[in-house]
Amino acid sequence: MREHFGGRVLAWDSGLDQGSVAFGIAAAPEPRVRVIAGPGTGKSFAMKRRVARLLESGIDPNEILAVTFTRVAAEDLHRELQKLDTPGCEELKGQTLHSLAMRILARKHVLEAVGRAPRPLNTFETKAMICDIADANGGKRLVKRLIQGYTAAWAQSQGDEPGFAKTEEEKQFQSDLLDWLDFHQGMLIGELIPYLVRYLKDNPAGAERKEFRHLLVDEFQDLNMAEQTALVYLGETAEVCIVGDDDQSIYSFKNAYPDGIREWKDLHPGCADLEMADCHRCPTTVVDMANALIAVNQNRLPRALNPLPEKGPGEVAIVQVPYLSSEAKWITKKVTDLLANGVHPSEIIILVQRAVAGRPILDALKQAGVPAKSYYEESQLDSEAAQERFATFKLLLNTEDRVALRYLLGAGDNDFRRRPYARVRAHCESSGDSPWTAMQKLADEVLALPHTKPLVERFKTIRAELDALEGLKADLPAFIDALFPTDDENLSELRELALAQMETVAAPEELLGGMMEEITQPDIPPTVEEVRLMSLHKSKGLSSPFVFVAGCVEGILPAAPDPDWPKEVKDAALEEARRLFYVGITRVKSDLANGRPGSLFISYPQQMTIKDAYGANVAFKTKSGPMANLLPSRFLGELGAAAPKPTAGGA
Repeated sequence: MREHFGGRVLAWDSGLDQGSVAFGIAAAPEPRVRVIAGPGTGKSFAMKRRVARLLESGIDPNEILAVTFTRVAAEDLHRELQKLDTPGCEELKGQTLHSLAMRILARKHVLEAVGRAPRPLNTFETKAMICDIADANGGKRLVKRLIQGYTAAWAQSQGDEPGFAKTEEEKQFQSDLLDWLDFHQGMLIGELIPYLVRYLKDNPAGAERKEFRHLLVDEFQDLNMAEQTALVYLGETAEVCIVGDDDQSIYSFKNAYPDGIREWKDLHPGCADLEMADCHRCPTTVVDMANALIAVNQNRLPRALNPLPEKGPGEVAIVQVPYLSSEAKWITKKVTDLLANGVHPSEIIILVQRAVAGRPILDALKQAGVPAKSYYEESQLDSEAAQERFATFKLLLNTEDRVALRYLLGAGDNDFRRRPYARVRAHCESSGDSPWTAMQKLADEVLALPHTKPLVERFKTIRAELDALEGLKADLPAFIDALFPTDDENLSELRELALAQMETVAAPEELLGGMMEEITQPDIPPTVEEVRLMSLHKSKGLSSPFVFVAGCVEGILPAAPDPDWPKEVKDAALEEARRLFYVGITRVKSDLANGRPGSLFISYPQQMTIKDAYGANVAFKTKSGPMANLLPSRFLGELGAAAPKPTAGGA
C-alpha cells in the first residue's frame, strides 16, 4: 500500500521497481550511503527520488543540502521535483559548493572570523597582481607557478595552514601575495573553500555545522580534499549520501581527490554501499569501447558497464584527416548534412580539448551559417577589450573595488604601470586613503606624488568612462548598449551574455552578479538552440545523440607530460587523460524511439602548422616544412575489438 502525505499519494517511488538499485538508493535508511554510478546509469534519477522521499516525509527543505557539480544540475533537480509535484521543492537548496562557500563567507559574523573579503579575482585580474609582486619573487613565470603551488596546497589541506611555504623564497612569496590580496580586499578563487573549512573547523559551535539534516553530494570524485573536508563539517550531524564514479575523475588540475570516494566505505563502517552499472544512455558498441578503454587503467577497482541490447549498436566512425583545417571542414560538412536531414543544432555536441584547436571548427561552422556556441571557461573575457569593459562594469558599481581599479590603471601597459602604482599604494598604506580616493586627489591636484603622471592620465580616462555610464544605469538596455556596443566584435560574447541575463534581472547590480556566475562557473543551459563546442571536461553531465570528439592526437589527448615529472606523476596524468576520453565517448545517447541510434564521430589530423601546435601546446617530434607531424592518440588503439577501423576523410 502506498504512503500518503496530507491526503496525497506520495510520488517518490512512482514507477520504481522495488528490486532496482534506484529504489535502493532512494529508500536507503542508513545515515551514510555511498553510490558508485557509471556514466548513463541513472544516478541523477535515483538522487531525485531520494530527495523527493525526504521532502515527502516532512523534512524541512531548508535542512536538505543537495550539492551538485554545476548550477544547471541544481536547476534540473529542482525542475524534476516540480514535475513530481513534490512538496517543499520550491525552497530546496540545490547548489554548487562554490556558491555555498560564497554565501556562508558573506555572512557578517563569518567575515569577521576569517578576516578576508570574499571578492574572488577573475583570471584576467591576476595579471596586475602578478606584475606587482614579480620583481621581488623571481619574475612573472615563477610567480605563476608559485600561485599554482599555493592554491594546490590549500586544496589539499584539511583546514590548517597550507603546507606550501617551506623555503625562505616561498615564505617571502606567500607574504607578498597575502599582503597584496589583503590590501586589495580580494581572494583567489582557490581560497574560498579552504577559508570556509578554516571557519567551520575553528567554530565547532557555529550554526553552520548544524544547519543541515541531510546532505546529498553528486560527483564526489571531483571534489578536492578541502571540499570533502568542508562536507565532513557540514554533515557532522546530518545523514549523508554521496554519489560518484572514480572512473570519471577528471579534475586533477583542480586537485580532485578520487581516493576520497574509494576510501569512504572504510571510513564509514556500516554504510549502505550500492553500485549502478546498467548503461541506459549509450549504444552497445560505445559501451564495449568504453569498457575496453577504461580497463587499461591500473588504479581502479575492476568493474564494467553493462550494455543494454535494447539501446542498439549505434553508429561509430573514426576518421583521420590531413590537416587541422581539414578536420574543421569535415566536421562542418557532417554537421550541415545532419541539419539538412532534420537534426536540431542542440542535438550536436563537439568536444575539443584545446580551445585553440576548437577555434577553426567554430569559425568553419559559423561561416557555413550553422548556429554554434563555444563553452570554454572565461571565454567571454579572452580579449583585452572585454577584460577592460568588464572591470569597468565592476568599478562603476563600486568605486572602492580595489582589484578592478588596479587592473584598469594598468591595462594597456605590459608592466601594468606597476612602479607609479607602487607609489600610490605606499601613500594609501601610510595615509589610510583608499586607492580610489588617492587617485581622485591626484587627478584633482589635491595630492602630488612624484613619477605618477602616466597613472593619473589613465585614471582621468577611466573616470570619464564611468561618468558617461553613470547616467544610463536606470535604463538597462541603453546601459548594455553603451557598455558592450554592437560594433565591437571583441565584446560580442559579453554583450550576448548581458542580453541573456537581462531577461531575469532589473538592475546593473543583478546583471553583474549573473554575468560573474556565468563567466566563472560556466554552465550549459538546459535549453539550447546551437551546436555546442566545448572541452571534454565541460561535457561532464551532458548527453546527446550526436557527439564529435576532435583533435584526438598525442599531445592533446593525452596532453604531453612535463619531462621533469617523476614516473608516478606521469602515470597518474595518463590515467586521468584516459578517464577524460572515457567521459567524452560516453556522452553519446541512443534514442531509438525518436530515430536517433546514437552517433559517435572521432577525428584526428595528420598535421597542423607548427604555430598551431605551439598554440595548442602539442609536443610534436618531427616536422615537414612549416607543418608539425602528429601521432594518433594512443587511446584509439585501446578501444577494443568493438571499435571500427579508422578511415580517411577530408582534404
